Amino acid sequence: MLFVGAISCASSTTSPTGAGHDATTTTGTQKRLQGTWEIVKYTSKEPIPSEAMPLMGAMFEDLRLNVHEGAVEVEGKASPFQAVDEHGESFKLKTDGMFNDASCKFTSADEFEVDDQGPTWPGKTILRRSK
Repeated sequence: MLFVGAISCASSTTSPTGAGHDATTTTGTQKRLQGTWEIVKYTSKEPIPSEAMPLMGAMFEDLRLNVHEGAVEVEGKASPFQAVDEHGESFKLKTDGMFNDASCKFTSADEFEVDDQGPTWPGKTILRRSK
């Protein structure tokens, strides 16, 4: 799935924030991110090509992001996934792929919005904790 490759383009144990950052540090926001998340809404910055619509539908049906400590696992592939620059309910994500440097905000205890202006899938995504 193209989206999965974008989120976790490589397995890595390297700290997503670079030298001097302990990847095992768990902040308050990082603790809140632990668990399984699903995409419940995506608003693209650009028009979505009709050939991509089946992929978009599959994302809503099947894709789950499993956050454990400082990594996210999607379909068996793990990559760094760290909350940084925390300010109240807002934070940024550091990843090896999609959502890198995205501005995020918890909208409730079990939901957060990702404003990703990166080159792969620019737009806003709402993720909700899976039950």
